[in-house]
Amino acid sequence: MKKALYAVIVLWTMVAAIYMIKPGNVKKVSISAAFSDSAGEDKWCGLNTCIEGYGRFGVCYLTAQEKENLVKNIAGALGITSPCVISTEYSSRGVKDGTAEGNAVDIMTTVLRKESINGEVLVKAITEERTNESGNYTATQYVYVKINAYNNIECAADYRELVEGAFDAMGIEGNVNMNLEGSIAGALNSNEKNELADNILKRLDAQIVAENRGSDIFTIYAYSKGVGSYITIGDSKINMNIAIGYDEEQNRTEVYLSSPVNSLDY
Repeated sequence: MKKALYAVIVLWTMVAAIYMIKPGNVKKVSISAAFSDSAGEDKWCGLNTCIEGYGRFGVCYLTAQEKENLVKNIAGALGITSPCVISTEYSSRGVKDGTAEGNAVDIMTTVLRKESINGEVLVKAITEERTNESGNYTATQYVYVKINAYNNIECAADYRELVEGAFDAMGIEGNVNMNLEGSIAGALNSNEKNELADNILKRLDAQIVAENRGSDIFTIYAYSKGVGSYITIGDSKINMNIAIGYDEEQNRTEVYLSSPVNSLDY
């Protein structure tokens, strides 16, 4: 997919760095059904789900064992009770944060991974230790969760609710994004891309907030009362992001429907 497309997505995500997520007050519609029906079942080469959640657990010190317990507890909340692979990663860097130059940042990440033929679950407890030039030390704990479900989008809403529930129960301040990924053989022309996107918008009764339907960049931000949680950018509510691009190596059109926005990194 064109890199320019992701630049737009990353820009929007940075602008909405602090999400204002609120539940919808109307009956939810099936975003997965709207996505799969938009192109016809026979056209899809694959339909996958990716749920990503990231948030701050708090400013505190956690031992290695406590961090391992944290990722296990989150995995348990997601229904994973069988043995998982747990590892630890370290990194260090200097930082310029606008207030002081040369601050030292040490990052220790405890990673829990569970893989199967149907998908993958990744849970990270990330410790960011900072020591500024005055010698002041702080430790901030973050949590990252990623769920990949292969050839399955019917589970998307349930998985997102699981992650949101785990975050709420553990007091994790953050956001959870649901990404539906589909691929279609060949390169869709402009009319075909517009028709597919308009089908999704119509099925979800969504109103367009911002869009770029150019040949290199095709992305739409919209709001639908039936989709549920949303973010705000300025005075606008957004809980849908449609992105379409082309993978030249695979000769496939890649289609994404995300809520609230596309969080995937390419």
